[in-house]
Amino acid sequence: MPGHFKHRVYALPASLCALLLLLFIAAGFYLDSEEKQARISKAHSVAEQVKISLEVIAAERRQALLNLMQNWPTFEPNQVDWFNAQAVSLLGMQKGFSSITFANQTGVIEWVTTPSYGVKSRLSNNLIGEPMSATGVAVSQGESFSHALVYSPVTEHHYIVIGRAISPQEPEHGFLIAGFDVQTILAVMLGELVGPQFNFVLRDADVALFSSGQIVPDGTEIQAEPFTFLEREWTLTMQSEPGNLSSGPIIVIVGVLMSLVVSWVLHKQLQAGVNLTVSQQRYKMASEASLDALLIYQPVGTDFKLVESNQYAQNLFCSTDTGYQQAPLSQQFQLIGHPTLIDVVRQVAHSETPDERYLKINSPLIDSEWLKIQVVKAGENIALTARDVTARFNAQQALKESEERYRRLIDGMHRHFVYTKEASHRFIYASAGVQAIMGVEPDYFCVNEHALVQQVPDETREIRKAIAAVRKPEPYLVHYRAPEGDEFVIEYADTPIVDDNGTLVAVEGIARDVTNEKKLQAEVIYQANHDQLTGLMNRYAFDNQLRDFLSEVKRGEEAGVMCFIDMDRFKLVNDSCGHPAGDKLLKAIAGLFQEHVSENDLLARIGGDEFCIIYRHQSVNDVKGKLDNLLNAISAYRFTYDDKLFFIGASIGVIEIGQQSGSAASLIKAADNACYKAKYLGRNRYYLFDENSAQQEMDNTESAVLNALHQALQDDTFVLFSQAILPLKNKEKAPLHYEILLRLPAQDNTLISPGLFIPLAERHGLMNKIDWWVFENTLATLEQHPHHIDALGKVAINLSGLTLGDETMLERIVQRIKTTSVPAEKVCFEITETTAVTNLSSAQKFIESLRELGCRFALDDFGAGMSSFTYLKNLDVDYIKIDGSFVRNMARDQIDHATVKAINNIAHSMGKQTVAEFVVDAETCECLADLNVDYGQGFALDKPKPLQERLART
Repeated sequence: MPGHFKHRVYALPASLCALLLLLFIAAGFYLDSEEKQARISKAHSVAEQVKISLEVIAAERRQALLNLMQNWPTFEPNQVDWFNAQAVSLLGMQKGFSSITFANQTGVIEWVTTPSYGVKSRLSNNLIGEPMSATGVAVSQGESFSHALVYSPVTEHHYIVIGRAISPQEPEHGFLIAGFDVQTILAVMLGELVGPQFNFVLRDADVALFSSGQIVPDGTEIQAEPFTFLEREWTLTMQSEPGNLSSGPIIVIVGVLMSLVVSWVLHKQLQAGVNLTVSQQRYKMASEASLDALLIYQPVGTDFKLVESNQYAQNLFCSTDTGYQQAPLSQQFQLIGHPTLIDVVRQVAHSETPDERYLKINSPLIDSEWLKIQVVKAGENIALTARDVTARFNAQQALKESEERYRRLIDGMHRHFVYTKEASHRFIYASAGVQAIMGVEPDYFCVNEHALVQQVPDETREIRKAIAAVRKPEPYLVHYRAPEGDEFVIEYADTPIVDDNGTLVAVEGIARDVTNEKKLQAEVIYQANHDQLTGLMNRYAFDNQLRDFLSEVKRGEEAGVMCFIDMDRFKLVNDSCGHPAGDKLLKAIAGLFQEHVSENDLLARIGGDEFCIIYRHQSVNDVKGKLDNLLNAISAYRFTYDDKLFFIGASIGVIEIGQQSGSAASLIKAADNACYKAKYLGRNRYYLFDENSAQQEMDNTESAVLNALHQALQDDTFVLFSQAILPLKNKEKAPLHYEILLRLPAQDNTLISPGLFIPLAERHGLMNKIDWWVFENTLATLEQHPHHIDALGKVAINLSGLTLGDETMLERIVQRIKTTSVPAEKVCFEITETTAVTNLSSAQKFIESLRELGCRFALDDFGAGMSSFTYLKNLDVDYIKIDGSFVRNMARDQIDHATVKAINNIAHSMGKQTVAEFVVDAETCECLADLNVDYGQGFALDKPKPLQERLART
C-alpha cells in the first residue's frame, strides 16, 4: 500500500476511521456484488463444461451404437453370440450403459447384455422372447433413434432408452436398444466436474433427474441453454455455493483493525480477476474432467521438463512420488521401463508429426498395466496424453484365451473331431482329433478323404438330399482304411450351414470314432448267437435259423435232414472228473462234428451234451452214409483226462424236413424222441423218425409201458426172474449163486424187456420204487422157502443210482436186513460202475452201512465207461463183473481178450473175485477159464428163468 495512503490512515484516524468505515461499507457492497458476479461466472463456466462433457459422452455412446450397427455381421452363423461378445466389449470400454438389447426383425427380444461393473440394470435375459416394447421404448423402422425416459421403482433410477433398426434398408437384421443409467452417469460426471461447491438441478422436461444442494433465488442462479443428451432435451439450473462468511460484513465489522487484511484480500481478488480469464477457466475445467492424463512438457536443452498436468495425470503417475514428477522426461521414461521413448518425443518435437502407441507397463510408479500414449507438438511445448486401456487389453486377452481354449477343446476331444465341408461335400477342415483316431494329418485327411473311404452308407443319396434341402440328416457311418491298413468306422453328424438367402454354403459337424463300439457290437451279436464253450451256434440262433430254413422249405426252395444228437456216457466224465473235463470233451466232440458237416450245413449245441445238425439240400439216403461215418468216428474216439481213458458214444434221432413238416418246436421234439428210440435200441446208433407211424408208435409204446409200470407197482404184478452165476472151475461143489432179474408183464401176457421199461422208469423217477419192490419181494420169496436158503450161496439184487443216493431208502434196507430170516452174508447188491462213480460218496456210505451187517457187493458193467481202476480203491466191493461188451467177442478179438485179462488180473491183485457177463458159447468159457476168471454168467451157462421155477428145483 502506498505510503501516503498509510499516512492518511494514521494521520487522520477519525476521518480515516469514518473513511475506512465508508470504504469498508462500499468495499463490502462492492465485494458482495463482485462475489455474486464471480459465482455467476463460475456457475456459467461449469454449466457450459457440464453441457459439453455430457454432449461428448452422449455423442461417444451414440457413435458406439452406430459403429456396432454398421459392423453387424452378414454371414455370422450365430448373431446372438456375436452381439453378446461385441456388447460385452462395448460395455467394458464405455461406462454408463445399463443394458444393450438385441431384438429380431419381428420385434422379439433375443438377448440382453448387461455390464459386469456396478451399474444398476433394470433389464435382464428374462425378457428373451418378449416384445421389444418391454424395454420401455417403441422403435420404428427408420434411421433416427427412438427414445424414452423410464423410471425403475426397483433401482429408483431413471433410464434413457434409445433404439433404432440396425439397418433401415435391411430390416431382417432386427433392432438394437440401449439403456443408460442416468443417475450413475450424472453422479460420475457431475461429481467430478462440479463438486460440492455448486448447487444444481438437471431436468428432462418436468422430471428432475439429478440435483445437488438447494437453489437459493438470490440472483446468482443461472439457467443454461437447453441441450440434447441421447436424443433427450435437458435443462440445467446451477448456482455457485456462497462462502461461509461474506467479505462485505466482515469488512464492516472488522473495520479498521482488518483494513490491511481487507486490502490484501481485495488485491488478491482483483489480481485473480485480471489473470483468470474465461478461456483459462474452460481449459482448466476440461483438463480436469478429461478421462485422459494430460501432461505439458517444456523443452530444456535436449530434454523436457514437466510444467503442467491435470489431476488424472497426477493420480496415474504416482502423485505422491514428487521425485518422479520433478525428473526430466528422459528419466521418467527410464523409470517406467521405456527409455527409448525420449527419441520418439524428440522426433515429434522436430517433425511436428503426432505419434500414438500402446505401452506395456511393469513399473510400480504407474497404476496401470496398459497405456495408450499420444505425443503432439503444442506450440513450443510437447503435450503428452495417456489413457488407461488395461480393461480393453484384458478383454482382448480373455477373448484370445477363450479362443485358444476352444481350439484346445476341439483338438483334444477323445475319439472325436470337428469338421467342415463345402456344399459339394469336400472336406476343407478337420480338427486334430482325426490324427489321434486315424493317424493321419488333418490336411492330409481333407485332401485324401475320398481315397481312404472303404464303404459309404447305403442312404448316401438321401443324406445329401436332406442337406440340400437344409435339413439335418440322421447320423451315418463311413468305413475307412488308413494308409497303414487299419480300419475305422466314423459316425458323422452333419449340420447344413446357409447364408441369409437360405443358400447352402457349408456343412459342419462333429465326427465320432465308433470302431470299438462296432467291434463290441459284432462280438455281442456273435456271443448272443454262439455257444461260448464250443463256438458252435447256440439254441437261440439255431431256432431262428431253423425257422428261416422251414420258411424256405415251405416255399419249395429248400429241403434237408435234421439230426438230434445226445452223447452217451458224458455224465460219467463230467461227474467223475469234474466240469473242466466235461468242457474239454464237449470242445473235442464239437471239433469232431465240424469235420463231418459242410459250410452249407447247420451245426449247433442246443443243450448240455445235445447237438443238432441240419444237412441242407440232402435227403435221408444222402445222410445215412455220413451218419455211419460220424458214429464210427465217435466210437473210435478215446477221451483222456488225468491219465483216465473214457469210451464215448452217441445216439442220433433223424428226421427229414419237407413241405409237410410242422413247426420248429415239433421238429426238434420229434428228433429228440427218435434219439431216445436210438438209446432204447442199444445206443451209439441213429434212428430214423417216420412221419406217418413212428411217432405214434413211439408215443403209444411209451404210454403203454409207463402204464404197465404204474400198474405193476400198484398191483405187485412184476415177475422175478433169475440167472445163475456159475464158477468156471469146480462147478459141482459150488453153492447156488444167481442174479435177480425183473420182468414186466404186458396186457397181452407177454413180458416187456427191461431195455424198454428200465430207461423209461429212470426218466420218470420210478427206479427207487422198483428197487424196493425187487428187494422186498426177493426177501419175502426166499423167506417162504427156508430149505432153499440153506442151499443158497449168494443172491444178487441190482440197485439203481437213485436208490444209492437215497438215505431214507438205505435206512429201510438196513432195517429189513436186520429183520429178515435170510442171512445178510447171502445177500449181494449189484451197482453199476457208472452209478458208483457218479455217486461216489453216496456209494461208499451205502456199501459201508450194509457191509457192517454182512452184505456183499458187486460192481456191475465194469470197463464199459472207463479203464481206470482208481475207484476200486475207494469202493469196498467183493465182485467185479466184467462188462459183456468185452466178453462177448473175446475168443475172436485180441483187444477184448487182453482187456478181460487185464481187468481180471488187477481185480485179483486187489483181492476181489471176477464175474464175466454175456458168456455166449463154450469157446468163451474156455478162454475165461484159461484166464482164471472166477465166475461166468450168460446163455452158455444158464438162461434166465422165473425165480419160482428155480425155487421149485431145490
